This record gives sequence, C-alpha cells and structure tokens, in this order.
Amino acid sequence: MNNRQRHWIPILLLTALLACCAGGTSGSVLGSRESCRINAGSGSCEGTFSTLKGTYGKDIEDEAIFSGDAIDVEVQASVESGPVRISMESPDGTVAFIEILSGNSGTLIGIASGEFDGFEVVFETLEGEAAGITYQITYQVR
Repeated sequence: MNNRQRHWIPILLLTALLACCAGGTSGSVLGSRESCRINAGSGSCEGTFSTLKGTYGKDIEDEAIFSGDAIDVEVQASVESGPVRISMESPDGTVAFIEILSGNSGTLIGIASGEFDGFEVVFETLEGEAAGITYQITYQVR
C-alpha cells in the first residue's frame, strides 16, 4: 500500500462513521434553550426553538433508559408561526404524532422507544420553517 492510499483510509472511515451516526436529523434549530430535571427513568425537559427548519430529532438523555425500553411520554408544545409535526416511535414501530398549526398549541401523548441512554422526540416543519416553538416533555419508563 503506497502513501496515497494510506491517506484515504482514515477519510473513508470517518465518512462511514458520520453516515452511520446521522440519527435521522435532516434539519436545524436556531436559538434553542432547554432545562431538564432527570430522576433515573423519569423527568421533564422544557425549552424553546427560535427557528426550526426541516426535521430535528430532540434527544432526551437519561442513563436509566436502555435500548428497547417503552417510555410513556407527554409533549406539550406551542408554535408561533409555521405548522410543525411532533412525533415519537414506540418499540413496536407505531408512530404517534400531532400537527400544530401557527398560533396554536397541542399535546401529544404516546410511547417512545428507548435508545442507549435516552429517547428521541422528532420535530418537523411541514412548510419551509417554523418559529417560536416552546415545548415541555415529561416521561416515565414503564
């Protein structure tokens, strides 16, 4: 193996690693703030996104959650402008979601699938971008 080929191996490995760990997020959030209270398998997080574009996976981290755990989740959210879909996937693959239109609020109650040290709630714009999103996520591992 010559020196040129050796330089490409780390680049290819890094590219493959980044592709594997993308996590389904194909969007962005600007101006986010969050505060969480976690207590080994239960807790709550509240926060804001100034602007949301595309699909954003919000990870809730809790070391007492393991892959495949079923987690009871309630998401209360409001949106100032732009429609937003909020969703979560249960261990059996069922997706629970709510769509919140501009100037409205709503509540999503469902079951999320545990991942390593947490779970994910997905925020997705339905038209371009959304602004002024506030949320409160409460959860309890079953």
